[in-house]
Amino acid sequence: MRMLVALVCGLSLVWIGCGDDTALGNGNASGDCESNVLAGDYTIRSAQEAIALERKGGCNYTIAGNLEITRTQLRIFEHMNELGAVGGDVNIYDNEELESFEGLGDLAMVGGDVNIYDNEILENLEGLSFLQNVSGNVNVFRNDKLANIDGLFKLETVAGDVRVNNNNKLLQLDGLFGLIAVSGNLVIEFNPSIELIEDLSNLRTVGGDLIINNNLRLEKIEDMSGLQEVGGNLSIGENALLDMIEDMSGLGSVGQDLNIYSNKRLTSLVGLANLALVGGNLNIYNNEKLTDLEGLERLAQVGKDLNIYDNEKLADLIGLANLLTIGEKIFIVENTNLPTSEALALADRAATGEVSIQNNKN
Repeated sequence: MRMLVALVCGLSLVWIGCGDDTALGNGNASGDCESNVLAGDYTIRSAQEAIALERKGGCNYTIAGNLEITRTQLRIFEHMNELGAVGGDVNIYDNEELESFEGLGDLAMVGGDVNIYDNEILENLEGLSFLQNVSGNVNVFRNDKLANIDGLFKLETVAGDVRVNNNNKLLQLDGLFGLIAVSGNLVIEFNPSIELIEDLSNLRTVGGDLIINNNLRLEKIEDMSGLQEVGGNLSIGENALLDMIEDMSGLGSVGQDLNIYSNKRLTSLVGLANLALVGGNLNIYNNEKLTDLEGLERLAQVGKDLNIYDNEKLADLIGLANLLTIGEKIFIVENTNLPTSEALALADRAATGEVSIQNNKN
């Protein structure tokens, strides 16, 4: 109930002077909008059902429960542009003919999750262009022809997770440009067509994990310069063409583990230039072309283990010159181009626990 009250109150600030909507039956004498709250859940499977719900809601209405748009057989979804808030979840799924939806253009707030999945020919999310705040999760997955998520450009805060995964034709993530804070996890994985993570520069905090994994054509993480803190793990792994972590220059701390692994073409970590603290483990392994750790010069503390192994071209540890404390174990193994003397010097300076250094370059 508190969430519903907050949604309705919030909308009263966002929606002022909606024009003449008296044809829907809920305009007052001056033509201004009056909020209307519809109790319960609603499922839309046809244009007729959407029109009927819009008439029932009237001007600037809220659905207190969940909204499902599923199995519509529509090419374009329209007719629900007066809906301003949903107290529960918004689920858009299993719409085999749906190419785009324009009918949620005034939806500003969702009290639960937003789930968009298994829409086989959906190309964009333009119909969500006013969505600003989601109190649950945002999940966009298994939309085979989705090329962009530009319709989410006003989305600022998500209280749960944001997951964008398994969208085969997704080319870029510019639609998350407005995102400022994710309280849960931000997961970008198994999107085989993304080449750049180009502009997430407004993102300040990720409360949980930030995961950028298994994006087959991803070449650069170009601009996440506004990111200051990751509360959980930061994992960048198994991106076969990733060449550079170019700009995460605002990132000062990772609360748990930093994992950089199995990026076959990765040559540079320069974008991590202001990282000072890793609260958990620092894991750097199986990056075949990584020659140095430039970009980690400000790193002073690793809370748990340091694991550096199977980086066959890694030639020095100069990038860890200011690392003074490693809370637990050191494991530097099978880096065949790394002088053992560099690993030993690091251990002498920073080790507090067990040390394993072997099968590096003598």
